[in-house]
Amino acid sequence: MEKIYQKLKNWFESYTAQFEMEAEKDQKNIQLKIEHSKRVTQDMEEIIENLDINPEDKYLARIIALYHDIGRFKQYKKYKTFSDYKSEDHGELGVQVIKENNLIEDLSKAQQEIIYQAIREHNNADLNRENFKSEEQLFFAKLIRDADKLDIFNIFVERYKKRSQKDYVIKLSTDPEVNDEIYKKVLNRESINYDKLQTINDLKVMQLGWIYDINFKETLEIIKQRKYIETIYDSMEQNQRGEEIYQQVKDYLNLKIQP
Repeated sequence: MEKIYQKLKNWFESYTAQFEMEAEKDQKNIQLKIEHSKRVTQDMEEIIENLDINPEDKYLARIIALYHDIGRFKQYKKYKTFSDYKSEDHGELGVQVIKENNLIEDLSKAQQEIIYQAIREHNNADLNRENFKSEEQLFFAKLIRDADKLDIFNIFVERYKKRSQKDYVIKLSTDPEVNDEIYKKVLNRESINYDKLQTINDLKVMQLGWIYDINFKETLEIIKQRKYIETIYDSMEQNQRGEEIYQQVKDYLNLKIQP
């Protein structure tokens, strides 16, 4: 498995290097996805370090992490967007890239299906148990969602540390309110689509609510250690609804990581 993983790392480097875009903005977007894929792999390493799974499964998790967004490069080159709604589903595109290039033919059929299904499902709003043929497939899909979410947390938190409220989400209002629908959904631990957001505080409250979509205690411990929840809350325009959600999320996190 180690040799297979190393071969796949080398292929990832050579494949992504082919996507050279003329416009500086486009090349920057390609580079962002390369760096994201590598950070997600690093986050996966941290999550699985203390998980009770065998070494072969840990390599399987690393492969999924590195390749979870492999469809993004083809997507962006063709459509100049990372919006699945405006183009194609990048999970499906990723599965196509892997199959077209026979990248995982050295693995068993069961391992191949685990990789395909994890990549295919990782970006859905919620994981539907009916889409998985086994608990093992679902397990790896949950793993990649956690690793992916860790880096999305990281990307936003770094923005919140460095930029003013007006800089990072131009389309959203700076009004400090948290709207009714967003407020109720987060309190009820429901998933939220980005198109429902109206204010920057809506976005941040939604991000606080991501904690309910984390599947492993190991991931929650990393979130706690990195102070993601506190940093998001501290960057918000303070209001009663934001405070209520923050306290609920913080209590949930502390409860889940208790020994």
